[in-house]
Amino acid sequence: MARRGSDLSLDAATALVRRHLHPDLAVASVRKLYGGSINRVYEWLLAPAAGKHLNELRLEAGRPAPPSIVAKLNNSRSAKLFRREMASLRVYLDNTTLPVPTPIATLEEEPEFQGSGLLMHKVEGINLSDAKVSARGVHAMQGDLAKHVVALHSHHRAFYGSALEGEGPSRWLDSFGPVISEEFFRIRELLGSKCRWVIDDVIKNLDIWLPEQSTPTLVHGDLWSNNIMVDDSHPDRPEIKAFIDVGASYCDPEYELAYLRMFNTADDSFFQRYGRRHPLRPGFEKRCRVYWLNTMMMHVRVFGEKYVPGTEQIVQQLQELDR
Repeated sequence: MARRGSDLSLDAATALVRRHLHPDLAVASVRKLYGGSINRVYEWLLAPAAGKHLNELRLEAGRPAPPSIVAKLNNSRSAKLFRREMASLRVYLDNTTLPVPTPIATLEEEPEFQGSGLLMHKVEGINLSDAKVSARGVHAMQGDLAKHVVALHSHHRAFYGSALEGEGPSRWLDSFGPVISEEFFRIRELLGSKCRWVIDDVIKNLDIWLPEQSTPTLVHGDLWSNNIMVDDSHPDRPEIKAFIDVGASYCDPEYELAYLRMFNTADDSFFQRYGRRHPLRPGFEKRCRVYWLNTMMMHVRVFGEKYVPGTEQIVQQLQELDR
């Protein structure tokens, strides 16, 4: 019988690995990893079939069989989001130096599993939010982060929108405007009337709040500490190993920079180093609040009403900035 999510048996997981990775591999044990807000993430520890040795097994590209892989699972039968994530990972691997996990396969319509998922090679490391680093290590980490984001934001094209789709809008607000409007529409009934009035006014005057000044720039889209894997074995010299949960879109780069600022993933030293290569435009701190509003409304939609007070606080800041 096909199983769901965390009920996936070792035999079922083994069948998936043999179908998508190598016929002589088995899943010996399962360990729950980071994540869990939307998807469940597991490490599947692998073992060779009887009479085989792990270091003798080779994958299609000649790569040796790994000791473990990551399985990102969801009870939804639709694998659309996982297919997009896999395609986004390929964009980074094929076109940039951004370190990301190598995808193996999406899971959909599998006889052993009533859900969907994504299998990836495991990156050794720990979430930046859980890393144990010294004050010197924090400074070094900010420099490493700035190096990667500077390189990522050096990729441009002529139009905005998903890197997975064809030609999009040439104006940033034609891409971002419908996004923030939709987020507001989805949660507006949870907000007070004064809050709704302010957001309505911001969206109607978005061209004043966010004047067209940017070049379409490749961004991760969900860049915060939980999505940055690091090696913290040397607390003074931590190293970023990979960026996970990637998207691949061309946006105003301030969209990503505001996200880094909102969750305190990047500090002043990051912005100083980033600004040496990509100088920040005047008024960035003001425009941040518009992007923070969009992010907070998304959190209300996805994670619930506990984010309403945070949304109202940002609305108050916007109102004060508009005086």
